[in-house]
Amino acid sequence: MPAPLLSDILPDFVDELAALMRDANATPLIDQLAQLRIESVCDCGDANCSSFATSREVKVANTVELPAMEGFLIIDLNPEERICFIEVLNRPDVKYLIEEYYVPESGS
Repeated sequence: MPAPLLSDILPDFVDELAALMRDANATPLIDQLAQLRIESVCDCGDANCSSFATSREVKVANTVELPAMEGFLIIDLNPEERICFIEVLNRPDVKYLIEEYYVPESGS
């Protein structure tokens, strides 16, 4: 079973990311949002962290900090400029929805 689409679990957050990407002059990244899947959730243990991987392999080559009104949002890009990880801090709304609706893939 494929990992869930980000837009299925966090549709309002996807809209927010798109608007913030426009504000940060990162509009080429907007087209990637519709295909992003939550591959895994950060296991750092920080109670304020709601970060997640959107790629099975996370190799960060560049970052884009988004001008969020609430919390901190940083988009991590791989060498191909594809979104591979979304750093989300101090966003209890995102944390709640991920904890409520994201079910990790069971190992096969």
